Amino acid sequence: MRGFRCWIGVGIAATGLSVGSLAAGEMNGMSSDPRLGEAASIEAVARAFLPEAQWQHQDAEALQAEVRQRLDDGDGSSIFHPDADTGPLRKALLAVMVKESRLPHTRYRLRYARASVAPQGQAPIPVELVEVARFNLGPARREGLIAQHGESRVAPAEAFGDGKHIVWRLVTRPVMGQVADITHAARREIPLEGAFCLNAPCSTEDSLNEQARDWPAPSPLEPASSSLPLEVALLEMGLERLGVVQRDDSGPGRWHPPEWPESVPPGASFMEVLVERGLGQDDGVDLVIYLDQLMDDDIKALWQRLMAVDTGAGEPPRVWETQDREPWPRPE
Repeated sequence: MRGFRCWIGVGIAATGLSVGSLAAGEMNGMSSDPRLGEAASIEAVARAFLPEAQWQHQDAEALQAEVRQRLDDGDGSSIFHPDADTGPLRKALLAVMVKESRLPHTRYRLRYARASVAPQGQAPIPVELVEVARFNLGPARREGLIAQHGESRVAPAEAFGDGKHIVWRLVTRPVMGQVADITHAARREIPLEGAFCLNAPCSTEDSLNEQARDWPAPSPLEPASSSLPLEVALLEMGLERLGVVQRDDSGPGRWHPPEWPESVPPGASFMEVLVERGLGQDDGVDLVIYLDQLMDDDIKALWQRLMAVDTGAGEPPRVWETQDREPWPRPE
């Protein structure tokens, strides 16, 4: 992996990350809520996951319309909405990137959980819960450069991006012709201090993805053509590599939800995604997906990493991938 450190972070100190046991607390994880296990309606799920006292509720229908507009290729050949096959993670990240200002030095943290609605006398309805936090690391990077080189040699603050640390939450459900219909959405600003990403401080200005594992050597990957932001395109590629997005030769990728682990209660996250942009010498994007608590005798978690560098207008990005498996701990 040394060949990539020139753009995803130089001289990163080891931190001994151990992601299998994420820190507790709302800032550090999506924890279970007993109300989610008893919900009889989507509204009850939303009240537990998006309490109005803490969240600014958004117009979910308008948000979904904006996502569809961004996904629309304009050919009008399908009778379905442009986001018909788009899963909740891709939809949530795209929604945040549509609604929030673009920043040059960012870390996105996505977390995924499941719940279920059991209306009286009806079959349970699966519900998917997604949280997307965006951390603006521009000011921290500028301060680090000033400490190294002096303020006179560093660009002004506006060049590093001006934006709050924010988090969005979405509630989605499958409906006819739609794998992830957004029913509720909410937003709020958050402090950077105390937030954890893959069990390390989200405020870390160097790449956390690089140090998350002792990664096997990466290999080049041919990227699919996409007009979407590179962060969203890489997320789709990574999910496809893990099998939760599947496609045939002629159609778009379709979301296939990961198996809900028996050990994970409703509302508790068992998949985390970290997307980093502009944390090295180049404007690269580095993505890691961590799928935990697998229902497998040997493998506890899967790790997927994709790294990409834009090569210019009209040219596909250069992409590399590596992956790893984390075994269940064995007794001594």
